[in-house]
Amino acid sequence: MTDPQHVALFGGSFNPPHVCHTLATLWVLQTQPVDEVWWIPTYQHAFNKDLASFEARKAMCQAAIAPFRDVRISEIERELGGESRTIDTVSALKERHPHTRFSLVVGADILSEVDRWKRWDELMEMVNLIVVGRRGHAMGTSPDKIDLELPDISSTIIRDALARCDYESVRAWIPADVLDIIDHHQLYLGTHCA
Repeated sequence: MTDPQHVALFGGSFNPPHVCHTLATLWVLQTQPVDEVWWIPTYQHAFNKDLASFEARKAMCQAAIAPFRDVRISEIERELGGESRTIDTVSALKERHPHTRFSLVVGADILSEVDRWKRWDELMEMVNLIVVGRRGHAMGTSPDKIDLELPDISSTIIRDALARCDYESVRAWIPADVLDIIDHHQLYLGTHCA
């Protein structure tokens, strides 16, 4: 199987994945000149965020992307091990797929955090940036300004609701198969949830 010519990399904690992740993926596939989107679940978060196990997040990602034929999960960050940094991930992928051009999908909310990223300027020389807007977050000065604005739904809000056993408030924000996995494995649920 030959490598795709142009891949959009969509990395994140996916803790859990939600509909804004899938909406952004659909938008990238339909509006950007890419052959595939690769979801890259973080292995060990660089900023020490608590995460569900890699296996659980990978299973939820697989459930979320099931409707897409041009999307796959990359386990590159688990293979690299240790703290996940985007420039290390992209460098490894470029080495493994020398004939593939990579773009990086980011939410507008992270543009204010680029000073915390490892070698951001060097990373920007390696990839094209695809910025997905998010309500309540400025687009910054990105040269690739995109006029798509997704709802301000976050994994943090979802985890907080699930910890309160409040399935109903987040049911419309999580793909049904992902919610089934959360329920089956009792992920993110408070100890008093039955």
